[in-house]
Amino acid sequence: MPEKPSPADYLFLLRPMILIPVWTFLLLGAWHGSKTTGTPLDRTLLLAGIISFTAMVAAAYVINQITDRETDRASGKLFLISHGVIGLKAAWMETGILIAISFAAAALLPREFVYIVLAGGALGAAYSLEPFRLKKRPVLDVLANSLANGALNTLAGWTAIGAPLEGLEILAPYPLAVAAVHLSTTLADVEGDRACGLRTSGVVLGRKTGIIISTILMAGSSAVAALVGNDPALSASIASLLFFVITAISEGKKASGAGILLPAKISTLAWSLAAGFLFPAYIPLLAVVIILTRIYYGKRFGIRYPSL
Repeated sequence: MPEKPSPADYLFLLRPMILIPVWTFLLLGAWHGSKTTGTPLDRTLLLAGIISFTAMVAAAYVINQITDRETDRASGKLFLISHGVIGLKAAWMETGILIAISFAAAALLPREFVYIVLAGGALGAAYSLEPFRLKKRPVLDVLANSLANGALNTLAGWTAIGAPLEGLEILAPYPLAVAAVHLSTTLADVEGDRACGLRTSGVVLGRKTGIIISTILMAGSSAVAALVGNDPALSASIASLLFFVITAISEGKKASGAGILLPAKISTLAWSLAAGFLFPAYIPLLAVVIILTRIYYGKRFGIRYPSL
């Protein structure tokens, strides 16, 4: 395990792989805002919105790693803070810098966007910090992620381009999809969370029940997408649903948790491709992030991440 942090460590402390859904849903929100209201899609404003919202979410991710360092150590993951590569003081300083960047970029954008960034920051803090610590509260952990990454995220894209707040029902499938994916990811951490006394939704429900409920949520996303006429969400949710169903069936036949993350990985890919179809430049960006992440974790920690 490396003992001294490198500049790359501070970059990957932001967890770029799980920033991908942030960018994906923000882009989808911007596209819907433009298409639904007829607002021109100003890419300069959109870029400022991406920078601001990404910085605020990344700050929340760092805070989460600070508060989850014991759980992450027990689970053998997210080594940078949990294994002392980056100290707590440095991590808090990076958090402050990210929040400052977020506010600076938000100052260029409509007032509604600023409110959404503030709400996202507050929810991110409540997710990890006491006395709220929504991460350890069953149901509320899933609801918080659904709101932050499915509702606020798409609204951030919508408002960043200056679209008026009308016709928002088109965004309804996204919180359900995010809830499905987040719940399924908590199932992979059941042992580590339970060992540290965390009562997440995954711990309370268990793998079998948890993956069934995740499947129902993704099916709900598909149904709502069809109802409101959201074609990108319909395509991505149906593609994702297939793997949720397969995993739910296989988990019902065995006690092992192998492969429990497959639906979440496929969903991330499906929704990212949906955004990439609308914003073609997004695809090469994703490829760069994935390749650099694989190189970094391979050279720094000798592990293969990300992997299917």
